[in-house]
Amino acid sequence: MSSSNRVATTVAPQGPTELQGGPWPAPDITRPAPDIAALARELTELALSGSDWRPVVRRLAAAAGRPVRLLGVHGDVVAANPPGPAGTTGWAGPAGTAGSAGSTGAAAGVSGGLTALLTRPGYTEVTCEDGWRGRGATVQAGSRYVGLLLIGVGPPAPETEAGSAGQDAADDDRDGLDALVNAARTALAIVAVRRDAEAAARAESASRLANELRFGSPRGHEEMLRSAARFGLDLAVPHAAALFFYDGRHGRAWGTGLTWIESPTARDGELGWTVLTGDIERELGRIRDRLQGMVGPDRPVLAAAGPVVTDNGFDLAETTSSFSEAEAVLALLRHRGDGMTLVHSELGLAGLLLAVPRSRLEAFTRAELGPLLERPDLFVTLAAWLETNGSRAAVAERIHVHRNSVGYRMNRVRELLGLQDDEPTRMWRLHAAVVAREVLQALSAAPTASADESVTERRPVPT
Repeated sequence: MSSSNRVATTVAPQGPTELQGGPWPAPDITRPAPDIAALARELTELALSGSDWRPVVRRLAAAAGRPVRLLGVHGDVVAANPPGPAGTTGWAGPAGTAGSAGSTGAAAGVSGGLTALLTRPGYTEVTCEDGWRGRGATVQAGSRYVGLLLIGVGPPAPETEAGSAGQDAADDDRDGLDALVNAARTALAIVAVRRDAEAAARAESASRLANELRFGSPRGHEEMLRSAARFGLDLAVPHAAALFFYDGRHGRAWGTGLTWIESPTARDGELGWTVLTGDIERELGRIRDRLQGMVGPDRPVLAAAGPVVTDNGFDLAETTSSFSEAEAVLALLRHRGDGMTLVHSELGLAGLLLAVPRSRLEAFTRAELGPLLERPDLFVTLAAWLETNGSRAAVAERIHVHRNSVGYRMNRVRELLGLQDDEPTRMWRLHAAVVAREVLQALSAAPTASADESVTERRPVPT
């Protein structure tokens, strides 16, 4: 048998090891080194026979003589051997974050969290929240990131007088672990593809329900409630529409990721939608982070939620309205360009203005702002002035001009608008007009509606 298909497995000394979360097994000098090619075939056969993550991970741990963990794309442990507390804590994150246990491995100081590690070529070492340390590599199924497969290692060995001999032994050990990890990657990708296909089959009927909730349904209220309940969605409790947007190059991974959302979900190209219950903001962020991990960092995943529906009455019209307003929230998020998530409750005045027909918003902004609409420099200065309570220094810093320029511009604003001493009532109206202008600019890039319609009055026809 070719020597390239065999590796020596090094086992750490017996006894508790803090960074490993438990004791190592005693060295077994009689245990033969695993045949890598044979192990890869065995793991692939396990996956093809219908086995899930755990049997593959368990067999790999037995071959390695070390604990093994498969981390999901957002740091959770998908499978571990041994299971239990020593196998169920996710990645600690970059060094210096809570739970990082002062990691000195390759993951220390890596910005971007687990997503950055998933896209890193080759093999790497990370430390989990409980101090467990592993070495491994990314598992991918096509363009979709499955997670990180890690085999346990001890803490970094201190430098000794052994010099190059000790370093050679450490390099041999890493090469052996890397070969073991590589032997399991195809099997785990097969498991991921099968699970994705099963999820897609379940999602097909769920997407029909999601479409009915977004666009309206001819079915009765009680029938819709029962249909939602079959998918674990209780529409009798407070809930909100949620939209997710991704325009990167990994469209297949994007579609797969959407099928893994727990609530009924539908997709139309770059956009996915569902209904969330419970802590809407936390759930929105959790799902967004998971989707980002699955598609990679090439483009950001954006997430927006409409207003919370607290009483559906005898139909689901409020749920449909929540979807319409979620579209506007997403438009504002994209227009602002300074965040990844936005919920309707954070919008304040902008959220109220979404219920006003566009034609009225346009008339209001023309009446209040008039000539400033043709002077972007003065409009931006007024907006910053209102947001900073008239602080010349803060305005200058925000729009990157000299303080004297701020004074000159505001004097010109007062002349054009006929302001006298910044009277409070007029300044409040100007603030509302500035916010209305932002809403109009954001919606202009979104799917168009009639100028006489508000966001909440739109009712797209199902397709």
